[in-house]
Formats: sequence, structure tokens, C-alpha cells
Amino acid sequence: MATGSGNHQSIILFVDDNAALLRSVERLLTMEGYGVMLAADGRDAMQQLEQGPAQPDLIISDITMPGMDGFQFYKELRKHNQWMDIPFIFLTARDQIKDLEEGYLLGADNYLVKPLDQDRLLWIVRGRLKRRDELQARIRAQEKALKEVERDLATMVAHELRTPLVSITMVSDILAREMDLLSPEQVREMLDAMQSGQVRLHRLVEQMVMFVEMRSGVLEATVRDMCRIRSLRELLNEALSFAQRMDYRQRSIPIREERENPDVIIQCDFNSLRQAVGEVLLNAIAYSKPDGEILVSQWATAQWTSIAITDYGAGLPDSEWQRV
Repeated sequence: MATGSGNHQSIILFVDDNAALLRSVERLLTMEGYGVMLAADGRDAMQQLEQGPAQPDLIISDITMPGMDGFQFYKELRKHNQWMDIPFIFLTARDQIKDLEEGYLLGADNYLVKPLDQDRLLWIVRGRLKRRDELQARIRAQEKALKEVERDLATMVAHELRTPLVSITMVSDILAREMDLLSPEQVREMLDAMQSGQVRLHRLVEQMVMFVEMRSGVLEATVRDMCRIRSLRELLNEALSFAQRMDYRQRSIPIREERENPDVIIQCDFNSLRQAVGEVLLNAIAYSKPDGEILVSQWATAQWTSIAITDYGAGLPDSEWQRV
């Protein structure tokens, strides 16, 4: 039995209006251990996919067929999310090679030429299924790594949220019970501590909201629907203001700017990009040496503008770079 990842028997959907060819390919693939689905044209193939429950790991389809031809079948298939990633190979006669240009433009993975060479058919099938399995293995590894990051993030966020909350609660409790016993300077210090905690808490909530929006796909839709034309100067000025406002430690690290073309116009989700640039600036502020500085550089080409934020802190240890 030809298996893919997880010892699942690989299933191949073969679509052609030639009944003799269907039977021949079915025998060949079955002997090699593959599961086989057969369809006489694109419409027949779509009906089998919709009825299930078996779903193919690879599709091979003739181009020229009555009813729904191969190109129409491919376009219809890719309208459905559950079938968008199935590898697709076109089958064509030697005198129709020119048709393959359209197939490749549509996004087909490969092609086979009639009359079928059995060795080439098996070689392409094995190779394409192997690449699919490797891709799925990488996706699973990335999903596992993401879950580990999310678990670490949940632990960190719980700690980070409690810290300013405890500070605010403790200070407000002292003020409520002992206000009459405190000097104006002590009251001012406690109010400053509460404000720092509030700023830190606000920043954490903003980060959490953005993370949840990214994971749920809401942020992607927002970026698509809310792109606006703004100036880069405005973006950088507001990002700097955001970073300085959210710097609850009040470290006052000098920020030097080198703007090549600050009046360039950009199209973006302004609020999200301002927050992203501001967060990078905040990170630079947090980890800079007390006597250091931060450099904000900007340069532009005909199509792109780039922003670089440089600090001179200790940086990440080598063991952490793989998590970035």
C-alpha cells in the first residue's frame, strides 16, 4: 500500500473521458498500492468530491473532455477552500502541448503527455506526493512551534498583566486608607506609580488585541478594508509619540533620526503600522544602555519605503533567534 504521512493510503483521482485509459491507469495505480478514484469529466469529478467521504491526495485530469473540460474543472475546484491545496496534474495529447501554458498560468503543478508512459506517470505521482508530504510535515512542525510560542506567551502575559494590576491595587489601597497621613510628595509619587502601571497595562492590552486579531484573521481583513494614503513623516512622528507615551520607565533614551525622504506617501493600515513601529521603538528603549542612543533610519525606492530602528543594547542570545 502506498502511504503518505501518518500511514494514510494515498488516493489519486484520475479524470478522463477514455474508459479504456481509466481502467488501465486504475490497474497500474492499484498494483502500486494507491487508492484510486475515477471520473469521466470534470462535472463527474466534482460530484464525487462533493459526495465524499474519500478525498484525493492528488488529481490527474485530461484537458479536452466533453461536458466540463480540465481547465473548467480546475477553476471550479479552486473555488473551494477544502480542495485548494490538492496537487493537480494536467494530461494532454502531444499536439496540444501549447494548451499547457494556460494550465501553468492557472497554477497546475505538472503535466503528463498522451500516450501515457507508465514509468513517467509513477515517477511524477511519487515525486508530487513526496513533496506534498514534506510540505505537510513542515506545516505541522510550524503549528507545533506556534502552539509552544502561544503557551509561553500566555504564561508571560499572565505575569505581565498581574504586575501592573498588583501595583495599581496596592497603591490605590494605600491612598484610600492613609491619604491623610501622607505628604504631598508621597501622594505625587504614588500617583506617578499608578500612572506608570496604567500605561503599562494599556500597552499590554493593545498588544493582546492585536495578537488575537492576527490569529483570528480579523487584522488581515482590517488591513485590506482600511488602507489609507498617509505621509511617512506623520507615521514616524506618531510612532515616536506612541513610544514615548508608553515608556512607563521614563528612560529618556535619545532618539536620533535620519530621514532620506520623510515626505513620501504610503498606503497602509495607519493605526496598526503606527503601533507596530512604536512597539519596536519601545523594545529598543527598554533594552538600550543608559548612555546609549536609538537611530531611526528611513529610505525609499520607486516602489518601497524602508524603516530601520537600531539600538545598541545587549541583543538576543543565540538560543532565542530561532524563536523570532
